[in-house]
Amino acid sequence: MASAAVIPRHLIIWRDPPVWPFVWRGLLPLCALGAVVLFAAGPFARLAIQSTVEHELRGQLDAAGFGWVGLAVSGQSVKLAGVEPQSGAGEHALQLARAATCPTWLGRRTCAVTVSAQFMPAAEPSTPAAVASPHAPEVAAPVATRQACEQSLANSLAAEQITFAPGSAKIDAQSGALLDTLAREVRACPGKIRIEGHTDTVGRGRVNRHLSEARAAAVRNALIARGVPAGRLSAKGYGARRPIADNTTEEGRARNRRIELHTVSSN
Repeated sequence: MASAAVIPRHLIIWRDPPVWPFVWRGLLPLCALGAVVLFAAGPFARLAIQSTVEHELRGQLDAAGFGWVGLAVSGQSVKLAGVEPQSGAGEHALQLARAATCPTWLGRRTCAVTVSAQFMPAAEPSTPAAVASPHAPEVAAPVATRQACEQSLANSLAAEQITFAPGSAKIDAQSGALLDTLAREVRACPGKIRIEGHTDTVGRGRVNRHLSEARAAAVRNALIARGVPAGRLSAKGYGARRPIADNTTEEGRARNRRIELHTVSSN
């Protein structure tokens, strides 16, 4: 009688070379590639890219004297806004933004995929007396006036907060009326205004800090687009480091996700 060789099942899988080399030698690199793809498609990577684009464009515009330009960044799409100090300044800012580069794994590459702009011409002063002399010394605003201004801004934000899309720095359209009100109040305030972004403790600290910075910058850009001079506004994100309520409850977390506006002393 003829006999047949029987190979134990474990030798079929683990023998060297294996019967199915792709399964054991190709699965690990494939899993690693899948992890990279998931990371690149995830919100953290998108937010990191958006934060880099925002930071690089802001720095390059400021260095070139375009501090009056407001930025609204969504991924790698950029919108510019502001009041042109002189004719043609907006076109120069637009060209700079389109040519700006950001650091990548492959070296510096163009930051933005698309760049659009909506600039308004500077308003003419109503009377010659309204134009301040560039050599006139800056008069510090009275402390009481700054305090009254800050209280007015706080009251407006206590009644209604600026809202954003979840996990994003895109301002909801329903906050437009509130931004109009804040812009009018800021224009009437003396000195400079600091816009602060705050989050709750949900998520990683670094992501929350980037998100709070991006949201504060988005509010700054929205106020600039509404006629507030860019030089009077600064933006800073604190993440979850300055809570005003308990982060263990949904109500408390909702209160901690906020924008604050503060007057800045010129001293």
